[in-house]
Amino acid sequence: MGITVREALKLGGLRRAKVVAGEAGLERIIKYVDILEIPDPRGWFRANELIITTGYAIRNDPRAQANLLLELARTNGAGLAVKFGRFIGSVPEEMRRLADELKIPLLDVPDDIPYVEITNPLMAAIVNEQARQLEYSERVHRELTRVALEASNIQAVAAALATLVEREVVICDEELQPLAVSGAVSGKGSAGGSLQLPPEEIKRLHSAQKAVEITLWSRNVRRRYFVAPIDVREHRYGYILVDGQTPLSELNQIALEHAVTVTALQMVKEEAVVEARRSLQRDLLEDLIAGALRHRELAISRAEALGILLEEPKVIMAIDIDDFTGYLLHQPGAQEANAGVLKRRFHRAVNSCFMAFDRRVLTVQRSDSVVGILPANGREIRGAEDWRVLRGMLQELAASIQLKIARELDGVTVTIGISSIAADPMEISERYQEARTAIRLARRLNGKGTVAFWEDVELYHVLGQSGETLERFYRSVLGELDRPEVKNREELLETLRVYLECQGNVMASAAKLYIHRNTMRYRLQRIEELLGRDLDSPDERLALWLALKARGLIRSEQ
Repeated sequence: MGITVREALKLGGLRRAKVVAGEAGLERIIKYVDILEIPDPRGWFRANELIITTGYAIRNDPRAQANLLLELARTNGAGLAVKFGRFIGSVPEEMRRLADELKIPLLDVPDDIPYVEITNPLMAAIVNEQARQLEYSERVHRELTRVALEASNIQAVAAALATLVEREVVICDEELQPLAVSGAVSGKGSAGGSLQLPPEEIKRLHSAQKAVEITLWSRNVRRRYFVAPIDVREHRYGYILVDGQTPLSELNQIALEHAVTVTALQMVKEEAVVEARRSLQRDLLEDLIAGALRHRELAISRAEALGILLEEPKVIMAIDIDDFTGYLLHQPGAQEANAGVLKRRFHRAVNSCFMAFDRRVLTVQRSDSVVGILPANGREIRGAEDWRVLRGMLQELAASIQLKIARELDGVTVTIGISSIAADPMEISERYQEARTAIRLARRLNGKGTVAFWEDVELYHVLGQSGETLERFYRSVLGELDRPEVKNREELLETLRVYLECQGNVMASAAKLYIHRNTMRYRLQRIEELLGRDLDSPDERLALWLALKARGLIRSEQ
């Protein structure tokens, strides 16, 4: 709170002063005025202080004269006013050069002007400016508080701040996704869309504790903003961006500071309301997933109270971070803090994909997993074709989740399991177990970062229950073919798999393998000879198909 050097030159004795150097610093703020007549100024200067001197103590010391300006620059002083005529004479060229270089205003004050004619008018102006700013601060605080209480939303706060500062205002979450925009100039310059920050600015913004000036891209337009972080108890809720094409005045900065406080209170309040509702929803979903609800009507009535329709068929999608602990061990800093940040960003990324889905998805976060309960309306589950359509939609949704995770969480992959349809709410717990089992089997069979439907892994699940019996079965059926000494073993096994997939059609199998039908018949003859089995028998084919699936499970364990 103060006045600029330019404004001070219009007051009292300084009206007769001349700016002899450092004109680039005339917008420096004066908050204090002091008189100095000692040779060494170290430890005496304060930020935003205008120093007045006759220069008597340094009249014959060019080095001390230069040091006076250097010390002012180090402490972010406002300027230096010197009565050159009485003791120093003409303005030293070195002081002119240094003042220009440091952008410190250097004023030549006539000898006959008493100090009191400089200090009194300046202090009166500074006090008046401080009073004006305090009055403005109180008015801004009252206005923003009124808006927050009456309108009770962030958009109203953005609109009020935009009116106060007469600039565009954008309020964003911690990922720089706009929550409210106001005062935007219509056209491509508006920041209504997503904001893109250069990598070098992201790091600076995340570590900022107060307002900083940054450059970002909005709708393919490069723009400058003043960005103030919104922090509450070491948790960053988001940012307030104010158009930065021209510098912010002190009054603008006061309004921005108050807006940060009011927005923080509003965000905390909204989070509390959302969290209360989410907690009730989470409790219901957790009970459904755990199978804790024994009475169907009770489950439906609890859901209806939260605006959830449970009676329509559902599909369960579980999204699980691959090697969550291993990923954290490679991150610098506190593991607990990193885990919390990763889980929040993971949950937000998954939810944003669910929100883009054309149906309402219920979600619950379970440690390093997110579980989605998706509606599957009756039209889509009447037959195989309807399930194929729904399956395609779910496949696209799963792919979009994996893509978003890969883009936003560097080095993180997820495996996704999708259940069969729960026709009744009391089946949700069983279907959740299907999705979890699909994840486990998908990792065993195909590795991390895959998508598995229950129907595709159900047979592996059944086979996997057999333990040692499974391997004995596999050896008894395929053992003679699957030996290292058998020539072209893998080629023959692949031929058998394709033949069984094509339901014993030699021509279709040969076409799929890109070989001649006679070559196909020769391979099948070799397989029959090695195994001693009739490939035309349906029972033999079933045994061989199951043995191939068992082989896949056993090899995944090895």
